[in-house]
Amino acid sequence: MRIIIYFQYQSKTNASDKYGGIQEIAHKLNWHVRVHEGLPDAKTIRELIAFWNPDGMIFACGGTAVTVDSSVFGKLPVVFFDHDPSRLPAGAFSVSHDSSATARMAFKELALAGANDFAYIPYPEKRFWSDERGRAFADAVRLNGGRMRKFSWGGLDAGDSAAIRRQRVLRKFLPTLPRPCALMAANDRIAAEVLAAAESLQIRVPHDLAVVGVDNAKDICESTAPTLSSVRPDFYAGGRMAAIMLEAMIVNGKSFRGERRMTFGPLEVVRRASTHLLGGFADSSVAAALDMIRRKSCEGLKAADVLKAFRCPRRQAEIRFRKATDHSILEEIHAVRLARAKELLENSDMQLEAIAGFCGFETPNALRKFFSAQTGMTMGAWRKKHATALAKARSNDSPYHHRPHHSEPLSNAFKYPLAKRRPRVK
Repeated sequence: MRIIIYFQYQSKTNASDKYGGIQEIAHKLNWHVRVHEGLPDAKTIRELIAFWNPDGMIFACGGTAVTVDSSVFGKLPVVFFDHDPSRLPAGAFSVSHDSSATARMAFKELALAGANDFAYIPYPEKRFWSDERGRAFADAVRLNGGRMRKFSWGGLDAGDSAAIRRQRVLRKFLPTLPRPCALMAANDRIAAEVLAAAESLQIRVPHDLAVVGVDNAKDICESTAPTLSSVRPDFYAGGRMAAIMLEAMIVNGKSFRGERRMTFGPLEVVRRASTHLLGGFADSSVAAALDMIRRKSCEGLKAADVLKAFRCPRRQAEIRFRKATDHSILEEIHAVRLARAKELLENSDMQLEAIAGFCGFETPNALRKFFSAQTGMTMGAWRKKHATALAKARSNDSPYHHRPHHSEPLSNAFKYPLAKRRPRVK
């Protein structure tokens, strides 16, 4: 059994996905992963190496302006996860998020709906990923003939708290934008501050300003007003890449000829209310209704509750909703509940009787009847089918197997197979 030390910041919104990807490979390769919170100093790293005699390390403490002294690792294989490549030692092995691809995806989400004026809000402190996103977003705007509005965080060095200073800058900038305008923020936290500033200025979102963030941090995205659309990076795939790269380094040693820097891209844009109008919902009441349904369907939401968002006769509200979506309010509520039930069946070991309460159904029997009518299968049969598919994917002899629905194969990531293992040297 190999011993691997994994350094991470649990407070990061993407921490669980990164660790999940690493653990998938660790399970396949019979690793024992020791998790260490935060980026330790050189003395702590030496002590951990002496104590555990690990086979390798993964550092997922990037995103900050850190510099790593590679001499502390000696000859130990190390993979850096989401660190600034310019601050890594020469020849270091690293896996990082493709921030440029993420910016292009955000631009397409905004541009395909007809926006022609754009803005980008970077992270307040200098970060390589924020700079990359800003450059790629501006390039996409220019390539497609749009107009890019410049923004600067200048003047954050005095007075008030950091949060209040950021709000002052945003409240000064947002009124200068043309309306409508489409805005990408460096990440969800900054996007949430943009939405707060827009609300204080009574700028209508998404009518006058559409906003997209990055990371799909649900605790942020679904607590803003309105809820925040966000690009979801495939951090899980990144974790798998880092683990596979480390194993290849351990197995092949100096003969390793694989890529030293690999990237993983975004999965999708998770569309919420901050871009609903740009997605084709010109009726603001429909946008508000869809946002409510997304957030509250699994809490027992009723169609009558949604109709209150329209402030018009019930029949007229139902017609407006159907015209915009091609289905009824109740059908939308049912679709959200069904998706949640499928997610719990496929990705958890929760008892079937308990799932009903997490999907907005009053009784387990009501969920069973609804699920069967919608899918033509019992809940147990559905879980068994998808569990079988997952087991089949994980039974492949190669550790390069996929997470369900992941589209990019990793089987050719490295030149040498992992089957030729060297004995562990003490």
